[in-house]
Amino acid sequence: MRIAIVSDLHANLTAWQTVLADLADLKAEQIICLGDVVGYGPHPVELLESVYSVVNVTLMGNHDAAVCGRLPTDTFTPRAAAAVARHRELLAPAALEWLAQLPLTHEGPGFRCAHSEFSQPAVFRYVVAPEDALPSWSATPEQLLFVGHSHLPGIYVIGESGVPHFVEPFDFELEAGKRYLINPGSVGYPRVGDRRSSYCIYDDVSRSILFRQLPFDTASYRAAMHGVGLDDDPWVQQKAAQQHLPALRESPKFGKIQPAAPRDARAADAAPAAVAAPAAAGAPSPTAPPPPSRRGSLLAWGALIVGALLASGLAAFRAGRTHGPPQLALSVPPYDPPSLAAYPLVPPDKNLLPLLPPALDGGGRLEGWRYAFEDRSRQTFSTGLRDGKTTLRIINAAACKAQVESPLINLAGTGLHAVRLRGRVRKPEPFSGTVFYQVVLYTTTPDGMPRQVAVKPFEMRSAKRKLSTPGAERDVAIDLGRQITHLRLRIEADFAGTLEIEQPFLTADRKENRP
Repeated sequence: MRIAIVSDLHANLTAWQTVLADLADLKAEQIICLGDVVGYGPHPVELLESVYSVVNVTLMGNHDAAVCGRLPTDTFTPRAAAAVARHRELLAPAALEWLAQLPLTHEGPGFRCAHSEFSQPAVFRYVVAPEDALPSWSATPEQLLFVGHSHLPGIYVIGESGVPHFVEPFDFELEAGKRYLINPGSVGYPRVGDRRSSYCIYDDVSRSILFRQLPFDTASYRAAMHGVGLDDDPWVQQKAAQQHLPALRESPKFGKIQPAAPRDARAADAAPAAVAAPAAAGAPSPTAPPPPSRRGSLLAWGALIVGALLASGLAAFRAGRTHGPPQLALSVPPYDPPSLAAYPLVPPDKNLLPLLPPALDGGGRLEGWRYAFEDRSRQTFSTGLRDGKTTLRIINAAACKAQVESPLINLAGTGLHAVRLRGRVRKPEPFSGTVFYQVVLYTTTPDGMPRQVAVKPFEMRSAKRKLSTPGAERDVAIDLGRQITHLRLRIEADFAGTLEIEQPFLTADRKENRP
């Protein structure tokens, strides 16, 4: 039997309909929902009705429990608590009663399901780090467990060594002697990774797992959120920007032009009097357009304010103002690219960083990296080969800032507690300014989001050996500690002149291999 395991739908009808179409194509024979049908999104009623109709087993998530009154929201974020209150108002008593009777766990043939970890499922603890899976394995006998809650798709596995590991999603068959805890990810609120709807299918005949990750129409989701008076999260805005396709041509008018309705002569004669006479309190003019909503007015004023701020900032740059710290222009791309998985580290010297492209892409962008410049009118950049190595070349006609950073690198499953950074820059004369390499360290919050906790800076100002042109190189080991789950490399420079940055390297550093 092909069993679909879905979780964390969060009232996102757009994403749910995409997943349902995929399930129909794959001929899934059963659907199990691990909970959080409601919360966050704009369509709690429609989604709950659909789940009730087509899902075989639905478990209780923490948002479901909060909406039906079985869990307080004092630990929820303000956004999550506001959505809970709104959903409670929209749902009929019958819906709240159905949510209240949902089970916390489900036992299938050879597997078990819950919204959160299994030792205390009513507490709704997260499984994020590999060690978080140990209480669930101790509390259950099954080889295969499914949980949601963190929105982080992936596989937690433990074998003969007794050491748990996390592996990014991939399709596989269960192996004897190993136990698995699988998170299918989130259908409706994929706030981590590449932000696609994620679920998995378990085939109990072949004993295999198939992961599915699907894009959904983010623009429609945002429109629905705004239509019910809700703001969207930064990850939704970033995904919408990522999905945006630039217009190739001006939008045409393909519809027939409708003839104007004939005006009534008497109404025309009465119009001046109607305009002159004051309208009754609270009564809109019958010939005037409807007044904008309060939300629409606020949005319009907000757009004007933001536009004014952007315009004043641009004018300040063009005028060469120096009364405040220089600011970087908007980053390209305007969203954080999907994280890169460090696992597995084979061979041991594998570079965790993306490679600098040998040339800019057709749009003049640095593919695979995120970057920002203070004043593009005085800054240019390009890539090419220098001494057989790909090099990023930045030229500043005057003192300006530049920043280049890698995507987040997910260390899950590697067991890494130290990395080695190797970098080299050239500063052809005349050069004036500073260059810093920074390794930015993150932990993972209980809701599965990376949180920056430290920055390890290294100024590129001294050379260990003579370079063909003035410059610097660094080769340093960086201890991470056991709580670090993600990192990235950031290069920050403030200079006038030319800076050449060779392909940087960030590799595993085993302390026993250090000189």
